[in-house]
This record gives sequence, C-alpha cells and structure tokens, in this order.
Amino acid sequence: MPTSFRSSRAFRRLFICGLAALSFAPAAQAEPAREAVGRYGVWRAEDKDTGCMLTLDNRPGPGGHKAQLSPACRDNGMVIFDPVGWSVDRGRLVLTARKGHKAHFERRDGGAWSRDAKEGKALLLKPL
Repeated sequence: MPTSFRSSRAFRRLFICGLAALSFAPAAQAEPAREAVGRYGVWRAEDKDTGCMLTLDNRPGPGGHKAQLSPACRDNGMVIFDPVGWSVDRGRLVLTARKGHKAHFERRDGGAWSRDAKEGKALLLKPL
C-alpha cells in the first residue's frame, strides 16, 4: 500500500468507520445475555419462595430471547405477567410479558436478579 494512501483522508475515514463497526458488534452485546441464560427460582419479599421456576433460553423470542414460566407456577402475579421473552439492556435484565409490558431487573451477587424497586413489589430471580 503506498504511503500517500495511508495518510490520505480516505484511509482515515475507512479506519474510523472500521473502529465504529467493531464497537457495535453483536458479540459485544451478547455477552451479558449469555450470563443470564438458565433456570431461576422466583422469590418474593422476605425470602418467600413462590414455587415458580422461570427458564431464560437463548433461542429467539419476543423481546430478544425466549422465556418460559413453569406450568406448575401458582403465584398469581407471575401467572398474570406470564413472561415470554427477555433481553439484557445496559446490564439490566428485561422480561417481556405475553401482553407486551416489561419488568426490569438489576444484577445481584451470585447470579441473582432483583426487580427494580421503582416498578412495584420486590421480586428476586435466584439461579437454580
């Protein structure tokens, strides 16, 4: 490659565009999502186990990936919410309900996720 091309404006533009493309690579966005895949027990405030299990799958689904509540779940709030999809946005877990509304969760120690306190009653997803 001629030296004059390296110093040219066209070369700099190509180099900067290449760097910008790398910063938006899907692999960089997929990393936090990979950490969330798995099965979780659903807990309410004061360590009350709901007896529900939520599976976050890596297959495509509404809102990003597929989520599925266990058929044996009898917690009325979870059954009504009925999560069918999930994603990770800016380090937060976003569950998508069958009817389209969303719940946001913050990452906790040990791989658990707790619902944003601004969104209502306490809810914790603990990995199984």
